[in-house]
Amino acid sequence: MRIVQLVETLETGGLERIAVDLALAQKRAGDSPMLYCMFTGGPLADEARRAGIPVTEFHKEPGFSVKLLFRLARQLRRDAADVVHTHNPGVHHYGAISARMARVPAVVNTRHGPATSSGRAYQERYFRAVMPLTDRVVFVCEDSRRYLVEQRGLAGGKSVVILNGIELGGFLEKPAAPMSASPRVRFGAVGRMVPVKAHSILIHAFAQLSGKLPNAELRIVGGGPLADELKEQARKVGLDGRIRIEGLNHHIADVLQELDIFVMSSTSEGLPLVILEGMAAGLPVVSTRIGGVSEVAPEGDVSVLCTPGSASDLAEAMYKAATSCDLAVMGKKAREIAIAKFSLDQMWRSYQAVYAEALGRN
Repeated sequence: MRIVQLVETLETGGLERIAVDLALAQKRAGDSPMLYCMFTGGPLADEARRAGIPVTEFHKEPGFSVKLLFRLARQLRRDAADVVHTHNPGVHHYGAISARMARVPAVVNTRHGPATSSGRAYQERYFRAVMPLTDRVVFVCEDSRRYLVEQRGLAGGKSVVILNGIELGGFLEKPAAPMSASPRVRFGAVGRMVPVKAHSILIHAFAQLSGKLPNAELRIVGGGPLADELKEQARKVGLDGRIRIEGLNHHIADVLQELDIFVMSSTSEGLPLVILEGMAAGLPVVSTRIGGVSEVAPEGDVSVLCTPGSASDLAEAMYKAATSCDLAVMGKKAREIAIAKFSLDQMWRSYQAVYAEALGRN
């Protein structure tokens, strides 16, 4: 099977990681995966190329481009694609239209969250306009499917849920060892420092509980445009000695190995890979109650969940996890769930079944 995945870029990110990991699994299985970047490549494009996966960059200019539709269709014909798999609404109208121009048999889209990739309303209108050209829409969690199908009226008959999966190996090789409830506890968050990740709220929450847990530490890893602002915030609350704000780290298993509790403070997500990675490393989870988190990290068993956007609620959840929970037992259960349900192989097999069904209907 010749499978083309269309993304905006292959910079470091969850959506992009899914696309590359899926292509790697497809190649191992004997298929012919290809990656198209509507704009430019990035570090993950280099990784894909090193693995022998072709990456084509189209360097799209701002604004709608009819020219790009013809360029995409021409490349799809040249590559003899059987399936075009687009990621999020921002690229889907280009992928769906050009696929039909090139007579590609099957078109599949993955929605990685309830919102568009850039929050632009016109992308949602375009997405709906090309639904007749789309065979399947994959949601990464039931929460996103329910919101877009039941509340926003997206065609439910074409929808299917495939939970994200990750390459488990590195996390299983370097498991964390969460401490039992103790005043000294190492909280950690991993994610790009942008507004939706709400790291500012996490710092406020940590400040609120810092007096109750005087030996607690917080580590935030990921870099991004808000990094300097967050460092200044930590300094202003007088906790820069106990809060570490760090840049991008490609060795996430090493970071997680040094934590006791994984924390996610985001205000909007689909099914973030970092939750699965934290669980695979054997960490209990404190998270805002958003997206598919409660679907994969059962509350009480492996997680303590709270209201998004509230520093006081997040502080309470962090304190509860640190003082009232058996972290080692929660971490062990989290790891068992990750191994049983969230492997890359399971995700790949589910997508293969969707591709086969879409091809069989044409």
